[in-house]
Formats: sequence, C-alpha cells, structure tokens
Amino acid sequence: MLLGDLNPFFFSFIFIVLSKDSCSTWGGGHFSTFDKYQYDFTGTCNYIFATVCDESTPDFNIQFRRGLDKKIARIIIELGPSVIIVEKGSIFVRNVGVINLPYTSNGIQIAPFGRNIRLVAKLMEMELAVMWNNDDYLMVLAEKKYMGKTCGMCGNYDGYELNEFVSEGRLLDTYKFAALQKMDDPSEICLSEEIPTSNVPHKKYAMICSQLLNLVSPTCSVPKDGFVVRCQLDMQDCSEPGQNNCTCSTLSEYSRQCAMSHQMVFNWRTENFCSVGKCSANQIYEECGSPCIKTCSNPEYSCSSHCTYGCFCPEGTVLDDISKNRTCVHIKQCPCTLNGKTYAPGETMKAACRTCKCTMGQWNCKDLLCPGRCSLEGGSFITTFDSRSYRFHGVCTYVLMKSSSLPHNGTLMAVYEKSGYSHSETSLSAIIYISTMDKIVISQNELLTDDDELKRLPYRSGNITIFRQSSMYIQMYTTFGLEVVVQTSPVFQAYVKVGSQFKGRTLGLCGNYNGDTTDDFMTSMDITEGTASLFVDSWRAGNCHPALERDTDPCALSQLNKISAETHCSILTKKGTVFEKCHAVVNPIPFYKRCVYQACNYEETFPYICSALGSYARTCSSMGLILENWRNSMDNCTITCTGNQTFSYNTEACDRTCLSLSNRALECHPTDIPIEGCHCPEGMYLNHKNECVRKSHCPCYLEDRKYILPDQSIITGGITCYCVNGRLSCTGKPQNPAESCKAPKKYVSCSDSLENKYGAACAPTCQMLATGIECIPTKCESGCVCADGLYENLDGRCVPAEECPCEYGGLAYGKGEQIQTECEICTCTKGKWKCVQKSKCSSTCNLYGEGHITTFDGQRFVFDGNCEYILAMDGCSVNRPFSSFKIVTENVICGKSGVTCSRSISIYLGVRCLFYETFAISGKNPGVQYHVKKNALHLMFDIIIPGKYNMTLIWNKHMNFFIKISRETQETICGLCGNYNGNMKDDFETRSKYVASNELEFVNSWKENPLCGDVYFVVDPCSKNPYRKAWAEKTCAVINSQVFSACHSKVNRMPYYEACVRDSCGCDIGGDCECMCDAIAVYAMACLDKGICIDWRTPEFCPVYCEYYNSHKNTGSGDAYSYDYNNDNCTWHYRPCNCPNQNYKYVNIEGCYNCSHDEYFDHEMGGCMPCGKQ
Repeated sequence: MLLGDLNPFFFSFIFIVLSKDSCSTWGGGHFSTFDKYQYDFTGTCNYIFATVCDESTPDFNIQFRRGLDKKIARIIIELGPSVIIVEKGSIFVRNVGVINLPYTSNGIQIAPFGRNIRLVAKLMEMELAVMWNNDDYLMVLAEKKYMGKTCGMCGNYDGYELNEFVSEGRLLDTYKFAALQKMDDPSEICLSEEIPTSNVPHKKYAMICSQLLNLVSPTCSVPKDGFVVRCQLDMQDCSEPGQNNCTCSTLSEYSRQCAMSHQMVFNWRTENFCSVGKCSANQIYEECGSPCIKTCSNPEYSCSSHCTYGCFCPEGTVLDDISKNRTCVHIKQCPCTLNGKTYAPGETMKAACRTCKCTMGQWNCKDLLCPGRCSLEGGSFITTFDSRSYRFHGVCTYVLMKSSSLPHNGTLMAVYEKSGYSHSETSLSAIIYISTMDKIVISQNELLTDDDELKRLPYRSGNITIFRQSSMYIQMYTTFGLEVVVQTSPVFQAYVKVGSQFKGRTLGLCGNYNGDTTDDFMTSMDITEGTASLFVDSWRAGNCHPALERDTDPCALSQLNKISAETHCSILTKKGTVFEKCHAVVNPIPFYKRCVYQACNYEETFPYICSALGSYARTCSSMGLILENWRNSMDNCTITCTGNQTFSYNTEACDRTCLSLSNRALECHPTDIPIEGCHCPEGMYLNHKNECVRKSHCPCYLEDRKYILPDQSIITGGITCYCVNGRLSCTGKPQNPAESCKAPKKYVSCSDSLENKYGAACAPTCQMLATGIECIPTKCESGCVCADGLYENLDGRCVPAEECPCEYGGLAYGKGEQIQTECEICTCTKGKWKCVQKSKCSSTCNLYGEGHITTFDGQRFVFDGNCEYILAMDGCSVNRPFSSFKIVTENVICGKSGVTCSRSISIYLGVRCLFYETFAISGKNPGVQYHVKKNALHLMFDIIIPGKYNMTLIWNKHMNFFIKISRETQETICGLCGNYNGNMKDDFETRSKYVASNELEFVNSWKENPLCGDVYFVVDPCSKNPYRKAWAEKTCAVINSQVFSACHSKVNRMPYYEACVRDSCGCDIGGDCECMCDAIAVYAMACLDKGICIDWRTPEFCPVYCEYYNSHKNTGSGDAYSYDYNNDNCTWHYRPCNCPNQNYKYVNIEGCYNCSHDEYFDHEMGGCMPCGKQ
C-alpha cells in the first residue's frame, strides 16, 4: 500500500506496552502507591520499596531507609547483577565504586534530571526508572507488565486502590503492613513497633492547602484530595504549625505528578516560599522545564519527556558543557574541543592537511593540498593513497603504481617473496622503478640498475637520486613528485609519497588516489573487485601463481603464540606506556591487530612485532608526535649502533655525512615525516668507512665516485653482483626442461641461448596485456610460451588480443559480455572492462549484531554504548540547516559481558518512528511518501523525500538494521554511518566536525542525549567467555565453508566471520543461536547485494518455519492469525532470495514468500508477477 501525504509523522513499532505507572514517597513519610493509594508511615528501618514478588531473582528490588530526621538516608537499587547504593549524596555501584554523573554502563544510565537524579534501566526485557533528590523524595516508574506482581511499600499494583494492605484476606494496619516489607541489614535487628502518627488532619488547614495546590496548578487532572490531606498533616506536624513552608514537600510532589501527567504547572515557588536555592551562573529557575538540555555539544537535542523543576538556560541559549563552567551562552559563543583541549570561538587549529576554525561549537575545516601516501608494511599489509588497508600473501612482482604523471612511461613495482615455510609467510623484498630511461631495484641494503650492476649509494640518474637517509632507511628522491622511503631493517617496508598532480591519475596496488576509498580495488581491467587477492592478482607483472588469502587466524594454531603475541603487542593499547600520549591522535587498535597477526604469522616473531610498533610510532610522527624511547619499552626492539654512532628518532643524512658537505644535492633531501636510525653525534660526520669523524678528517668526494683522503689521493672501483635475501650470489638454478607444450605454445629453456634472456618469465598473458606495462622479471624461468601475437588466457589457451577475456570475482567473461554492479554497467572489450555509470547509485549502512556498524563508505567498527545514538542525518554543515531526516538507534545490554545490541530504531521526519515488532503511524507530511512491506523475517520501509533521498530501511525484527540511500543532491550526511563522501578515512567525523582518532571518541560525540555517559572501552566477549569461543568458531565456520564458496570471491568474508564469532561469544543470556544466525544472515545479505544467492539455512541449522503461515489464517486485523489445520494449500515457502540471477524490482532479501519460484509479489499491483517483468 502507498501511504502518502504525511506531515511531521510518527512510526511506532510496539514491542512492549510503553506506558508505565509510578510509586513515590516524599516528605516525612508520605506514600503514593502504583495504584495511587496514599498513606503515611515514618519507620526508620530498611524497607522494600518495590520488587517483583515470589521470584528468587526479581527483575528489580528497590529498598530505602529513612533517618531519624525523616529524610531518606539510603536507597538500594538491585537490577539483576547490578547494585546501586545512594547514601549521603554519593552513588556507589558494586564492582565499580563511587561514580560521577553522568554514568552509563550495562544498560543503566544515571544522570541529573532537573534538580533530581534519575536512573533509567533499559535491559533486554525490562524498562525501569528511579528518581530521587538526595533529600526526602524517591520515585519508581515501572511497566504495566508488572501489574499484580509487585510487593513492597508501593503495593500490589493490581489496579485497585483500596486493597493495598490486604494480606491473606485480612486488612492490616499501616505499621503491620510495613513490618512485612522490612528487610534488615546483616547483623541488624530493627524493631518493628507501631509508630504513632497523627493521620487525622486538622480541618482548619483544608482551605489554605487547597489554595496552595491551586497555586501549583489550578487545572491539573491529578486528584487533589489525597494531597490536601498530606498538606494538612504537614501543616500540623511542622515545627512551626500553620506556616506555608511546611507544605513544600507535598506541593513539590503534586507538581511532579502533574508534570509527569503532562499537565500545566506554574512557577509557584518564590524566594521566600519553598525556594530550592539560587541557580548557578546565568541559569534561571523553571518549575516545568525540559530535561532535554540543549548544549554546545548537541544544540539540537530533543526528547519526549515530561518536564521537571530545576535550573535551565534562558530561551535562545544553550548550556556550555565543553568549557565545563556550566554557563548559558548563545550558540555563537560555544567553544570547541579537540583531544581534550578547549578552543575559543573563532580560534583556528591546524592539523595534518587541514586548517579548522571554531564556529558555533563545531570545527569549520578546509582541506589543504597534501601529498598522497601509500605504505607497504609488516610483510603483507598495504594502505592505499585513499587510506584503504588490506593484506595479501603472494609471490610475484606487482605493479605498485603506474601513472601518466610519471615521465618516460614510469612504473613503480613491488617484489614479494617467500620468507618462511607456510604459504602466508611472504614479505616485501624489493622496490623497482622502471621507465624507458631507468631500471632501479632497491632491496635489502643494495641498489641494482638496468644492467644488473650493484651500485653504491648515493646514486643519481637524471632526475632521480637514491641515498641512505639513515642506517635504517634508503630514500629515492625525484624532481617529478614521487618519493619512496624504504626501511631496510628489521623488516623490509616501503612508503610512497606523491604530489597532488598525481590525484586521480594512479593505478596499481596503491589505488587510484581519487579520494574515494570504495573503488580502490580497481583492477588492471578497469573494474572494481570485492576482495584483495583478486585485485592484487590483476596487477601481477609476471606469470606468477595467484595470491592467497589466509582463511584462518594464524594465532588459532598455537595458544602459546597467541598469548605471547597479545602480551607483547598490548603495549600499544595499555595506559601508562610511551604510546599512550598518541592515543588521542592515532587509534592504536588497528596497529595492535596487525601486530598480533604478524607475530603469529611469521616464524621470526620479534622483527614483525617491532615493525608494527614502529609503524604506529611513524604514524604518530606524521601527526607531530615523536614517541621518544619507544624502542626501549620492548625487548628486542632496541637498535645497536656501530662505532661511535648514536640512535635518534628524528635523523637525516644532511649535515651528518662527509658526502653532504661535498655535494648537498645528493643527500640533502629531508623527509616530511621524521625517520629513525643511527647517526653521528653532533659535530661528527660519517665517512666512507662508516666511521664518525671530525670535519677536518672528512674525505672530499668527486663527480666520478672518486674521493680524496685527507693528505692522500686514492681511486677505487665497485663490484658487480646480484642480491638474494641479503646475500651475494652469482648462480641461478634452472628448471627441468623436460616439459611438453601444446601448440600454439612453444617451450623455452633458460639453458638455451635465448633472444629473450628471461625466457617464460615474461610469457605474454591477457592479464599482462590489461596492465599495459612491460614485464619486469627478476630471473629467467623455463616454460611454455604462446606464439607471437597470441596471449595466454585464464584457461591457459592462447588467443589473439581481441579475444582476451575480462576477469571479475574470480570468473572470466568473454568479449562483449556485460555485468552489472550496484552503480555501473560494464562491458568486456579486449580484456578490459568499459563501465558506464548508472543514473542512480546507492550505498548501504549496516547496523548488525552486537554493535557492529559498516558505514556508507565501508568503514567498520564495533561499540558497546548504552545510549541513544544518531545513525544518520542530513543538515550537517556548519550553518546548521534544517534536517529532513534523522535516524536514531537505542542500544540495550544483550550479554552478561556488557555487549549491546540495537533495541529500537527511531526515524525523525518531523517527529519520530520506532522500529519494533508491530507498528503504528501518526501524523502527516505532504513532502514524504513511503511504502511498508512485510514478510516473516523482515520489515521494510521505502521512504522518498522528493528531490533529496530515496531510502530503503530493512529490519530483521532482531538485531540487524540496514539503511540503503540513494541521493539526488550532494548534501552532507553525518552520524555513526559516516559522512557518505566515498572516503572511509574521514568517516570518524564527530558532531563538532573534526575527525576522531578512534571509534569511541567518534561514537560518544553522536550521543543523542549529551547527559548520557561516555563509552570508554569495547568489550571482548570471547576473552570474557573463553568457554564459548570454540563453539562460536565452529558454528560460524559455515561462512568459510563450501556453502558460501560462490560468494568468497565477491565479498571479503573475514570481517563477517569475526563478527559472528564475537556475537556468538557475547550473546549469553538466551538466544545465542539467534545471535549467531543473525550474524551469518548479514554475510548472506552482503552476498545477495553482489548478486550471489546462497541457500544456507537448513531444518537443523538456523531454520525458518514458513509452515506457520500455511497453518494459520490471517484474520484481517493487522498481524493476527487464527489456526486452520485443515488448509492443505501450503503456498508459503522459505526462499533465500527472490528471482535469483534476474533483475528484481525491490531490494532482494530472504523470507517467506507465497508466489511461485519464478514470480515475486508486487506490492503496488497487489499480486504475483513474473520475475522478468518490472
């Protein structure tokens, strides 16, 4: 059905009855039960205020004790394993200690609420609120599902007012009823005796009490009679009977109950009557002010809550919660914050590659022209120019970067070789730069040129200069905008820097440098692949074996190795280490994960641990933070310098070597990122013998590599040799020539005299034809070679160039064949894809499982927050334009370890919508259209905001939620789903417009309620529940199995497998299989988005029972079904997708469908339609 013409509107998916009832106590001993019966009791023992009867582990148990002064001295709140004690103005949480506000943990939020303090518990099956004022007031707000189940001073909550004191059929006196609720402390015996109270009010106070209550609210619908009685009792029991101030506690409670009922309440207090004291700074007192406090960090905050009394900011101002002085300021006066430092309005901050000005509490940033950087680290990790990180294990020479901006058809290559016994022990061994003018090979401590001659450093050829910047680094400097810095020890690593003239003009393993992370896996055949190994294979510069992905965690093979790796690598994330000062600038978690992987994957553990730590230190240096002495904090990472050299974390060759004194053009090319290594002490210079000498003892270098010693004249020459893993070797082992080749291939042997001295190493292939570059072999290889003019395709056959197939997803496509990706239609032409952009292109943000998010631009992270968070909204620019939509998620604890999962989703298109199991709609908005589509597994909304967005929202009624957006404008989007600009490196942009260094800082900035507590860590449920990990890994292994094999080449499965294991470990309070199934379903849906339909469910594994719809008949009233066992027409069947391998009108999802296999249900037509018909 099409529902149009909506005005600010409201979807509501009701999971539980959201209405609640309250019970409260105030003053010297007044009580109002859940059923609104009022009575008085002033006992000083510990009493149960409210709990769930007859349960060994009740959902909640709230106790209180009054002191001799009749004030509430202590409150105990038990919520499952959580215990909160309020005493003497302090709040104590068990296993945590005394807390500061706001506090958020394990589904519990404690924060100021006007002049009161409110605790809100949102657990998987319960919502509860408790409020107190650290004086004489306590209130609990419970859901109606507890009706008839409660005990305590709050009564039985059965809906009847007059039977609260009935026990076993007898009506009890107040003190006898209270005695049943007494709960003595250990080693305490509190005497329960009748406490005489004068509960017969003096009628002379009735008139004044009625007038005072009318002063609070003359139109309030809350019954006044009980409050008139409590007011009279206050008057007569007061130390000065008859004074108006004696009634303040009862008037305050009447005001609170009226406010909770959304009734009008006046500012009835005065300076001399029931005053609550002066407000701080420039705040003003309001009896009915909004607790949804607008602050500098969130000036648009709004919520649906009743008003309360307290101090609030005047209209038109917001609370300055950034500078912590709690003053009210105009939004233009709001300061900004960055890395814990506060900046005044208008103040400017310069960061890497951008300059930012503080404007209205947000950073207004302008990007500066900055170089592109690509890094090859840790043996198998690459980070592209656009900041996409990946790893692969291959043995080959690969095109690292080719560009039309490189002179003389220049190409940068990377050589990877085996470095151990296992297939995943591959490492970078050399960097090659080749053009029509030069061939330069930089390897471990050596430099080879085109004639395989070993060159001494420094070396210059035309506009290229190569020199040793320090004992650990070799640098290649050029005049055309390319710079390569190679770290030679302890692990061979390379860092490529290019100027802005290369932007959008690069191809190869370093990506295309266009600012869009999502298309970095652009192959040599001009199509974007889904996995790293297929992308890497397309850039092979030789006839090599395909690259491999390691399916299993290398640490899983040995617990000892895992413990050792985690122990040594944890120095990156621990507090109190040398690395901590950089945590606010660079997130250490990705480096920690890389460190653990490297330590377990490579037999030589410590060099790879040190390289990972060094990579983090280098990134910190790039942000202006040099981590002095970090090597001393880890065994085996220290560097021993030879002779009288010293180690430095910021060194360069210029003015440190004798050569730099003679010829500054050779070695005086500083790097913009500090590098480390051994150098000579101040005032000393490195000579040709690697000795530090005084300037007077330096030789003088000549143009032809000759040098003159002080007082002598000696000429020397160089040597020629080839380098293999740091050793000199002049022999190569040829392969066995006894091979047979089928025509039109011919066999070439390295033992023969060949025209091509590299033999089959440069055999022409279709893949090499696609790269468009010359083969760069490292040695001769024997083998079968296609005849001239023919190229070897994927099947090993020789074909002419025009018959070369194109590759995508591990499959070959012939000439003229087409494929459709989400945003493009691509046609195979001469071995390369020619792609045309579709008119509309969408992107998806996923919120799934226990806090997993994948942003619109592909950034992944996990968080365990207990607040409401903005997933996505528009109107994010600095001038704060009107927001046409906002999507908010609310999290709830779903595991004992503290992991959270999504409980509700709210969509604001004026007002709000909540996603639950059933839904209702209110309000209208003529500017919005939407469809509602349901099946057994999912609820889908298609929302159209004309001229702006087409959105499809998919919720699986459990833990998975998907937002698919195609937009017609380039308006900025922000929130936990990122900024949707195509580049994942700035997806952690906070509400105040700066890019956070880690996901927690980013997540905390997108809290909907600024008073909700921050998240400080992410739980690792598998380490807290190690007994579940083996089960989780075994059940989630279906993702890596043959069941999903058709998808493995299209969608990288490892992030989904890791998420499945984490969720299965953490979901330990029931529904563990459901958590695991939901996690697997996310991968299946990602496959379906790529056109791969996987039928993975079985009757024994994550089954879906569509039989329910065959045996239950819809009654026509919403989702209600009646039994009908005699109906033999079983038309409902489970399907993993609709219309497989065909174009489909809607977003394709699994579910129960009642159309035939070749049909789908058309929601506009209201019937089944053939798959091919749109």
